Amino acid sequence: MAKAKNLAFLMQRLADLISTSRVDPTRLTCFVCYHDADFSDVESFIRQYGTEFVPRCIGVSEKDGFVGSLDDHYIMSRVREEILGDSTVTILLLGAETWHQRFVDWEIAASLHETPARSRNGILAMPLPSMGNRAVLPNRVRDNHFGADSERSSVIYASYPATRESLRTMLDRADKSRFDEARTVDNSRPLRRTDSPLTHES
Repeated sequence: MAKAKNLAFLMQRLADLISTSRVDPTRLTCFVCYHDADFSDVESFIRQYGTEFVPRCIGVSEKDGFVGSLDDHYIMSRVREEILGDSTVTILLLGAETWHQRFVDWEIAASLHETPARSRNGILAMPLPSMGNRAVLPNRVRDNHFGADSERSSVIYASYPATRESLRTMLDRADKSRFDEARTVDNSRPLRRTDSPLTHES
């Protein structure tokens, strides 16, 4: 399923309403990465926790001008600038099919993409409640998450938060991880070109 821009705009409007109900200059700006099939679960997340960060919810869609490019570096740069914007943390919400979605992969790749002008985003990956605290990780996330060796992982994988305070703690941890030189970043995998789970990826 391609990212539907109209659904993303609805999500952003909801997120803006909830986020602006609270004034807190310490909040981080976060890009919310998800698969449209999980829209209702993501909406619940925004309703419950949207006061704890400044949200960016409009992801890549077929209408974006860079989608037809075959230049991975160009795509990552455009996603970084046009989609992630000023966010410093990417919240990856994992449902049953998130792991093989093309645009989710692009958004993860752009989050890991570092330039002289911009550091990479911290990434906080969490299974949605419907997943029973288990989820298949996208391959690019697996490249950057080392299980028990969390101090070396550039992706933080955590259970769905039980409280607003626990989410804030996880977001702060993800934000600080951007500058930790001990964390290994592997963004060498080519971008996905299809949503098919059957696509071979090395």
